[in-house]
Amino acid sequence: MPGPATDAGKIAFCDAKEEIRAGLESSERGGGRERPGARGQRQNIVWRNVVLMSLLHLGAVYSLVLVPKAKPLTLLWAYFCFLLAALGVTAGAHRLWSHRSYRAKLPLRIFLAVANSMAFQNDIFEWSRDHRAHHKYSETDADPHNARRGFFFSHIGWLFVRKHRDVIEKGRKLDVTDLLADPVVRIQRNTQHIQRQGRALNQEAACEMLREWHQGHILKVTLPGLHILALLHTHCNHSEKCCLMLHALSVSLEVF
Repeated sequence: MPGPATDAGKIAFCDAKEEIRAGLESSERGGGRERPGARGQRQNIVWRNVVLMSLLHLGAVYSLVLVPKAKPLTLLWAYFCFLLAALGVTAGAHRLWSHRSYRAKLPLRIFLAVANSMAFQNDIFEWSRDHRAHHKYSETDADPHNARRGFFFSHIGWLFVRKHRDVIEKGRKLDVTDLLADPVVRIQRNTQHIQRQGRALNQEAACEMLREWHQGHILKVTLPGLHILALLHTHCNHSEKCCLMLHALSVSLEVF
């Protein structure tokens, strides 16, 4: 069956320009407009995210030495996991749930939700809500990654600080009924803490098993290596192709 809210005839946020224009008009009336001095005010830093991101990138640099030592099957496995996680974000949270660019039946939505959980980019609901706020209130304080606050902030800095109060206030006013009506989104959000623990245990078990297979190199190579692959593909947005492919599968295969 098609995804929730797709039969109602209202596809949320398909026309990005129209939504941005509407958001800017409302911000001029005082809604999400950037306040004077907003960029200079003190930010509440989320040190947990700073530490984890720093360790992740340090691991990625360290993996440059270890990746050449990995066996071909290890690199293929890392690339395969990267593709799954990328599908969960681009074709899932972005195109399907944020923009409603295509329709997906239950099995495909479950697959994309599982793949999205591999990406460690929060749950589908939070990702989609923030992305809709980004389009509706683009380049204002209500935009989670407001580009007016600088290049670093708009790319990664926004993950290091608490959300601006306008992001929270305006985010609550967004229409996210379609997300809340999807049981796949609700289940993923309600079980995200269990998923994190499960992923950690699975990774530990998999690394322990593969460590013996690869004589100790897999633990040091696979996880940081995934990040290297992600960095190499940062500027390669395949989401439109993924959507067309997944939509074709959804239409042509009866199981989807």
